[in-house]
Amino acid sequence: MKWICIGFMLLGIPMLSAGQVQIGIKAGYDYFWFTQPEEGHFRAKYDYPNNSFMIAGSIRQRTEHVFNLGIEIQYVNRSFGVNSNFGGLGGNTHVDVDYRIGQILLQLQPQFVVGSKVKFFIYPGIYFGTMIHSSCTGIIDSWQMGLPPITRTDTLNGSAKDYYPAFEFGISPGLGIEFPVYKTLHFVFEYSFSMNLTSISKAWGSDQVKMLNMDFEIGLAYLFKSVNSKAAER
Repeated sequence: MKWICIGFMLLGIPMLSAGQVQIGIKAGYDYFWFTQPEEGHFRAKYDYPNNSFMIAGSIRQRTEHVFNLGIEIQYVNRSFGVNSNFGGLGGNTHVDVDYRIGQILLQLQPQFVVGSKVKFFIYPGIYFGTMIHSSCTGIIDSWQMGLPPITRTDTLNGSAKDYYPAFEFGISPGLGIEFPVYKTLHFVFEYSFSMNLTSISKAWGSDQVKMLNMDFEIGLAYLFKSVNSKAAER
């Protein structure tokens, strides 16, 4: 968490010296699901309560050029259930666990912006994430072949820090539209897609599962102009 905030400040400060800088806040709905890779003995089913949400703050250049830099720090809250089986001929593990995960994500968003009053933008993005709070409840049953067979049941009721990665990295491209509602105050609608590139699912039996996210966000952004840009307009 500390390093993400430091990174946000270090990347954001140089942008404040640009001709025009936009600082915004957004909120929205995070729709996500998991892929189902074909992996031999691995099988999984998921339950999505559909109550995930996100809030974000951003700093973005708004110069006369098409290419503008942008960064965003985002809080995402997700919950889901996992029911999986994995193993082989010598043993098997069954996981039936409910997760609730809160993360902070730092997103780098180099943007291509077109338009005058109404602006359209698109960006190829990447993100770095860290888990800041979590809960994990359920059971993990396992057995291993032997004489007699070895069986074990773990009951989970606490933090997910041992069952979900603390660090996450992935891609997060997006696009959006913004238009003025009052002087330099703008309304923003944005859509972004993200996918993890680091493993998130070892705890339920796979290195190949991907979490796919679609974020639908609305918010407000205020455009700050430097002294130089104000003088040029006179």
